[in-house]
Amino acid sequence: MWSMADLTDEDISEMQRFLLDTCADLKCWLPEPQWRPGWQSEAARELANQEHGQDSPWGPDPVLSVYTGAALYLELVMQSMRALAASLTPESTHYIPNCLVRAGMEAGSQALWLLEQGIGARARVARFMLVRASGARNRAEQLAKTDPGWADKYGDVQKREAAFAASLGLRCEYVPKGKYRGDWWCEGQKLSGYTERNRALEAQMLSPAAYAIYSGAIHAEWNAVMDTWEPITLEDGRLAMTLRSDRVAIWAAVLVAASPAVIPAVRALQLLDHRGRLVLVDHWVTNTLTLMRRMHLPADWWRS
Repeated sequence: MWSMADLTDEDISEMQRFLLDTCADLKCWLPEPQWRPGWQSEAARELANQEHGQDSPWGPDPVLSVYTGAALYLELVMQSMRALAASLTPESTHYIPNCLVRAGMEAGSQALWLLEQGIGARARVARFMLVRASGARNRAEQLAKTDPGWADKYGDVQKREAAFAASLGLRCEYVPKGKYRGDWWCEGQKLSGYTERNRALEAQMLSPAAYAIYSGAIHAEWNAVMDTWEPITLEDGRLAMTLRSDRVAIWAAVLVAASPAVIPAVRALQLLDHRGRLVLVDHWVTNTLTLMRRMHLPADWWRS
């Protein structure tokens, strides 16, 4: 089997520059070690909440923990972007880029859900408690299937998460829906599922069906596998398969890879009321459209 290269060295260089420069931009928009809210921002009001736990007022820490969680999710998206940049060669197919984009979408959709505007401090913290409680329960259940002795160890994590929520006056409740399914609730907030979260992210990305398309690769669906191969007829009449490097499909994955980080970052900047940095995001969008045009990508991608 042979490989037919469709990408040029220029393509690879531009793709890598786009991914790594976007990561650098994100760090400038939301500098570490801690996101700092504007003094009249929605985030500042949440930090000054009057919520009360079992024994004492909340103070800012529970809300800060949610913003920290969102920042960690954004870092995971950037890790996927850096991995994508490192993996690209002129012989690349779009299979691995699609898998990495799907991984980034999972993390970005979590951040987007945690950073929804207008829900207030209590609901925001409740959402983070749901994420933590659900994750602790899932890990305990799966590891218990591997080694029953691990159930007690990871059961303690569940207990600690429940105790932490209780200390804030919150209670996360799992409501079964049949043998294998159920819903998590806390303070009237329902933990959204993976597909639901990613549909919301898709809508913000203006990329309908992105999650389904990239899920095809990560699930190794047959059509996704065969999309990376092309049948050819050899000189002696025999049929063979050659790897197909689809330039447009790979560019699409590279460009889409940034959205699961940029869109939650925009929502964070709105909550923090950093309007000047939102102007920088506008510059990023303009530069990205210019890149699409310069690389002669489909006109409907960049034409407004």
